This record gives sequence, C-alpha cells and structure tokens, in this order.
Amino acid sequence: MPTKVLFLTLKTFSFTGGIEKVCRSLSRVLYDLSEEELIQSTVYSMYDKNTDRDSRYLSKSQFHGFNGNREKFVIQSFLSGLKADVILLSHIHLINIVYFIKKIHPRKKIYLLAHGIEIWKKLSDTKLKMLNQLDKIICVSQFTANKIMDMHHIPSSQLEVLNNCLDPFYYIPSEFDKPQVLLDRYDLNRENLILFSLSRLSSSEKYKGYDHTIELLPQLLKEYPNLVYLLGGKWDTVEKKRLDDLIAVNHLQEHIRLVGFIDEAELTEHFLLSDLFILPSKKEGFGIVFIEALASGLRVIAGNKDGSVDALQSGALGLLVDPDDQDGILNSLAMLLKHSQTEKEKKDLQEKCVQAFGYKQYLKSLRNLLLNGKISINQIEII
Repeated sequence: MPTKVLFLTLKTFSFTGGIEKVCRSLSRVLYDLSEEELIQSTVYSMYDKNTDRDSRYLSKSQFHGFNGNREKFVIQSFLSGLKADVILLSHIHLINIVYFIKKIHPRKKIYLLAHGIEIWKKLSDTKLKMLNQLDKIICVSQFTANKIMDMHHIPSSQLEVLNNCLDPFYYIPSEFDKPQVLLDRYDLNRENLILFSLSRLSSSEKYKGYDHTIELLPQLLKEYPNLVYLLGGKWDTVEKKRLDDLIAVNHLQEHIRLVGFIDEAELTEHFLLSDLFILPSKKEGFGIVFIEALASGLRVIAGNKDGSVDALQSGALGLLVDPDDQDGILNSLAMLLKHSQTEKEKKDLQEKCVQAFGYKQYLKSLRNLLLNGKISINQIEII
C-alpha cells in the first residue's frame, strides 16, 4: 500500500527564493515517487494559486493552492494531515498545524525542513516544545544542524542533514561561451573580467557581503582595469540608495552594473557571462546559487562561517574565505583573476558539482526518508 504523504508549504511556485526552489525540487520528488506508486502525495501551498503550479513538478491532482486563505489552508491541512502517513513541513511557521495531529496520532511521522535564519532565531517556548515532538528535522547543511543544536538544544538523533540539490530542470550548459546578447545588454566586451553576485538586496539582510566586494574594487582595478562587477537581485529602495552612494563615493559608476531581478530562464547565461562568482555571506543556510554557478562551470568564492561550506564541500568545489577579512578576500580575488579557466576546468567543475548535488541523489535520499524514516542507511552521525 502506498505511503500517504502530505507536503505543506507557504509558497512553491509564485516566488523564486531559495526555500521555494527547495519546495519545487521536493515536489518533483513526490511526483516521481507517486509515478512509481511508492507513495500517494498531496502538496498544499498557503499563498500560491492553483494556476501558479508548474506542470513539470506536479500534476494538477497533486497540488492545491489556497491563494492566501490561511484559515481554509489550516483547516484543510489539519483534516488531510489526520489521514496522511507522513507530513512534511517546508517551514517552521507551519509547525502549529501539526501539533494536535501529533497529540492524536503520536506515531504519525512528521518532518520539518530547516533551511537557515528562519529557524536560527529565538523561538517561543511553545514552538520549542513542538520542535521537540517532531520525528526528524531535515537540515539543509551541517551549519544549520549545528545552529539548531546550539540554540534550541535539539538532540543530534532528531536531526539529519540533506543538502539541497540542483533543480531537476536547471539548464546545465555543454558549452561555455559568453552570451553575446548579455555582453550587449550590459555594454561589455570579451576583454572585460566579470565578477558576479546574485542575492536579494535587502536593507534588512546586510550579511551577504556584496557591499564589501564593492569596497574592494578600487584596489582590484589597479591591476585589472577591465574589471566589471555585475550585482544581480531585486532590491528595496533603502538598499538601492545605500549601494548607489557606495558606488559614487568610490567612483565606480563605470565598473558596476546593478542589474536587478534576473529571470530564472537567463540564470545560466549570467553565470556563463561571468569569470568569477562571489558572495562572502555570513548567514547562508546552504546557498543554492553557489551550486547553480558551479553547475555552469563558474568558479565560486563564498564565506566560511555558514552553510556555504556545505555548498562548496568544505572547499573542494570553490574557495572559502573569512567574510570579515577584507585583505583575505582581496588576495583570493586577485589570485583567481590571474588565471582564466580553461574549457576542461569548467567541465570538470561542473561534473563534480552534478555528482555532489544532482537531483538523482536527492531523490534517493528522500525516498529513504519517506519509506524508511531516515535519509541514508549509512547516515554519518552529526558532530
């Protein structure tokens, strides 16, 4: 008899953040396992509409969007949860829904996905009590697992690490030429050395490190006068003004392009355009953008104090730097910029990334979780 799985999310298809990308990949896992008749799956999304569903990830019968009707979402989730064998929660904000379900059915399996800052925050005593009643907390990185143990005193036996994967429909290039259409769009030429960062540019999230990269450009330009920094991502008004001021005071108007939101359909092309991806963040739960860059053959510099360590496999796939050490970051940038990647180096980097973070491995791990109650039969104990 197929295992009945209910996956509860806030948003899956109507937004393009990291958590939503995880939800989409996980939805495809549920679709594939349903096709194998191993499970019967249903996905409820609080804020999506039914028409937001992407048919590549889920069939129409598997998905229901509640379009922001929280009361209806909670009631329906509770009723459906009573009938499910396994309930997956995409976010800690959804934990209240399953509290009474667990009281009524103590043996029902309930798993929470733990991403990053949403679960590192101080939690109420009520939420901590609920957290301790979950069967498993599935952490996207070792860093997130360690933070949960340190902050909330959850035992390691209740935690498992499952790194995020590349979206099964992410475009992985077979050739690595710089797209002429983007060179033209951003008024660049093939002699330009291009640094690239992609992040939400928010005045409330000043830990991504792109502003520190801007401050290093004047020194880099002395050796690399053709250097250009592309900074992608949706901004808020306050942060945009701060960045404009920072660019102006450093006289970098000719060397920085604030390109705004980048459509996912053009994401790979932006990585191909670039010579180096850099985001020395301090609070990444994992950092899907890093593995997307690596899958495009692009070298990556990331911070060594958060979940980025998992995304770069402790430095095996890229360069980890102390995000508070400006001299160290400068030296790392200068070192990598001296060497242009060969086609073979890009291909090798891409293959290593796909081997580590491909969808097939993710599917296998989640199949084990849903059918056997743990990610891997040979799961390494968290330290």
